[in-house]
Amino acid sequence: MALLYRNSKICLSLVDPKTQHRRTTRDQLVISGFWEEAELAISFNHWPSRRGGQKRSQASRIRAAYLQQRIWDSVQRTNPDAHLISMGDYNDNPNNKSVAILSQKSDYRTDFQPFVNPMKKLFKNGIGSLAYRDRWFLFDQILLSQNWYSKKNLVFFKAAVFKPSFLINPEGKYLGYPYRNHVKGTKLY
Repeated sequence: MALLYRNSKICLSLVDPKTQHRRTTRDQLVISGFWEEAELAISFNHWPSRRGGQKRSQASRIRAAYLQQRIWDSVQRTNPDAHLISMGDYNDNPNNKSVAILSQKSDYRTDFQPFVNPMKKLFKNGIGSLAYRDRWFLFDQILLSQNWYSKKNLVFFKAAVFKPSFLINPEGKYLGYPYRNHVKGTKLY
């Protein structure tokens, strides 16, 4: 399988608050098509990192959330019945403001219908996709449009974090943590 895309006019422009220099970030890729008889659109995300600290970098992820909301507003305006998936590494947990923006009504995006975040319950139960300083984070998430719960066409079944034993470090300093391929810029494998 391959995905082809064309550059869009919608981009995320970021400025470093300290230096006022333009910062680059990753694009938000949206693909659409049909699965069975249902229209399906998926957005792949990798939002700005927490470099410099969570609070200092939060504004960049909030901007990414508003861009994502703008994208989905356009899709929902064109086809309100489309099944939508927003997924990726948000660099924030389900309870952080940036991700929560996708689960709320918008005052200025009138066609935007809030997403449901099935990962929220997992996070509340202490489940994460990465560990840092003895704390679990759930930056990798999948959010769904509300019609996934309608029992028509495509239907949501369950949310889980994939972590079989071969992906978990069995010893040493990172015992119980997922294997990492980089630590402080050094490639491990």
